[in-house]
Amino acid sequence: MTENDSQQAARDAAAAFIQSAAPADAAGTTPQTPAEAAIAAKEAYGATDPAEAQNTKKGHGVAIVVGLIIALLVLAGIGAFLFTQGVFNKNTPVQETQRVPLSDARVIAAFDEVTVETPDISQYAYVSQDALIGPKFSDIVVNEPVDLGASTNQIVECTATATAVFKNKGIEIAVPVTLPFEYSPEGETWVPGDITQGAPTATPLASASASEIIGNLNAILNDYDPTYGEAMADATVVKTTADLTIDGGPISVDLSKTITEEQEALTINELRTCTVGLTVAWSNDKGWLVTVTDAGTIDTQKSEIPDPSAADAAVAPVDTSPQNLGSVNFGDTVTVAGTLEAVANTGELAKANNYSNGAANLDAGGSVQLVLRLTRPVDMTLNGTAYHLTSIGVALGPNVTEDEKNSLIGRKADVKGPLDENFVTNWCPAGIKAMEIHVE
Repeated sequence: MTENDSQQAARDAAAAFIQSAAPADAAGTTPQTPAEAAIAAKEAYGATDPAEAQNTKKGHGVAIVVGLIIALLVLAGIGAFLFTQGVFNKNTPVQETQRVPLSDARVIAAFDEVTVETPDISQYAYVSQDALIGPKFSDIVVNEPVDLGASTNQIVECTATATAVFKNKGIEIAVPVTLPFEYSPEGETWVPGDITQGAPTATPLASASASEIIGNLNAILNDYDPTYGEAMADATVVKTTADLTIDGGPISVDLSKTITEEQEALTINELRTCTVGLTVAWSNDKGWLVTVTDAGTIDTQKSEIPDPSAADAAVAPVDTSPQNLGSVNFGDTVTVAGTLEAVANTGELAKANNYSNGAANLDAGGSVQLVLRLTRPVDMTLNGTAYHLTSIGVALGPNVTEDEKNSLIGRKADVKGPLDENFVTNWCPAGIKAMEIHVE
């Protein structure tokens, strides 16, 4: 191609571009072809002589401009296509689904419908085992919804927490619970899931039962010290002092126990006494815990009772002649000897004493604890009336324990004390308020 041909091609391209950009005239003239546009341009600008060598760059510049314009148009088209396909909108937020909010009323209703396992109160010691009432829910909190899963399979969950309270007259148990809800777009509602229970917290509403604690004293002492527990097992509770509140407190127990051992021609009684100090405190897991804080020393007293059937035949016979006390009055102190026995058959005692009093009872209302079977019958004139007695009532006093009383039965003794009208029984006109008892 010659230089003139290149210039002509440039003119044709420019004319085509101008023609494509020019609007149609008002009469609706048909657009010119590129050849016609070139002729029109030549006529408008006149014929041009062949260009000199220095004008070659001018034709090349026009071609470059045209190329750039075409490239820009192509890029603009590509950009419009990508825009319409959403390539540049990939970070635009997706419209969130509108959800019905999880209301407090819905949560409360759901808690009322679920089943919460009732705590086992048998693990709590020394508290009322009456059936628990509950649950009653409190401290209900609804947390913010959480989006789970992918955008194409969105799962929205919301959790609610509360405290389930159970109680009876002796204990209150609070259990933390969690209930999840999942949103259902189809039903436009929140569906509850399975409830989860946490660790319970127990609080006493009443003090521990002192009687139940004392009733379990054998096990308490054995856990503290097996040797001590065995020594005082099944002991008689003489006295209990307790100061228990819902914060716990101390208990003091006085114990007494008699051990009887049979040996050849002897019966050996051993009296054991002690005082035990206990402390009661609350445990969230186990209820009332009882610990031994002071196990007092066990005091022992031994006594030997000979077997009458094994008595030595060579022993001099006992003086059984009557002992004459002469004239006495209530309040006078006397000393008599004999064998201590339990209060037994009324008729036998009355017959032996040749005495009967329907206004009195067998043991003077519980005041007379033992019978002294007299070694020598007693003759006396009491307040002007003469009596011949083979037995007489003995009042030991209110502080003597059952074990101490039993340890005296079957033993020979000298009893000293005043004759007391308050100890008159239906089988004896007088009783002795024992001030001294000397046991053989």
